[in-house]
Amino acid sequence: MAKIHRYYRRGGHPRGFWGRRALMSMNGKSHEALPKWVFDQINLNDNLRILDIGCGGGGNVRRMHEMCPNGHVTGLDISRIAVEMTTDENYPAIKDGFCLVVGGNAVQMPLAKEIFDLVTAFETIYYWSTIDGGFAEAYRVLKPGGMFVVANELDGLDPEHEILARRVGPMRVYSPDEIKLSLSEAGFKDITVNHDEQRGFLCVTAKK
Repeated sequence: MAKIHRYYRRGGHPRGFWGRRALMSMNGKSHEALPKWVFDQINLNDNLRILDIGCGGGGNVRRMHEMCPNGHVTGLDISRIAVEMTTDENYPAIKDGFCLVVGGNAVQMPLAKEIFDLVTAFETIYYWSTIDGGFAEAYRVLKPGGMFVVANELDGLDPEHEILARRVGPMRVYSPDEIKLSLSEAGFKDITVNHDEQRGFLCVTAKK
């Protein structure tokens, strides 16, 4: 199996030794380009309350805490190993009360409604049982006026993406139009698509 197939197969619910290796890869330099590109496009106030759905190895939780040192960042992941690694990656901030890591499913999050200013979903919607359910949950936990950010390295416009998804399974790659439609049906407004066509990167932002 090609390396990219192994990476995405382990990304949905990392387990065991190889799942841990996949999470370590997510925190590595090879995966810094997407969050850097995304964070260059959005303004982060210093005191935001943020949720990162599918926090993986915790690299983006750490990045957002560094950008919002007086705010609070919560990481959520269905994988026990991901919760453990995100906790290790962000232990000082957790100890000081600036971060929290919880286990949970994106389509049924164990979180109260309307508590976050910003919700992010990096490289994770591929694995959700339904993006409609996940987007509805993101809408529920956002404060009025809050922003939701969906960021993918696969834009769903290359026919190879569908082949990859079939080989990896269970996985689905969504096009910008599919994401926009689901966000709109969840109640979001001011939906904006930013697309790096050369790299295939996709960043979709929406407001509650």
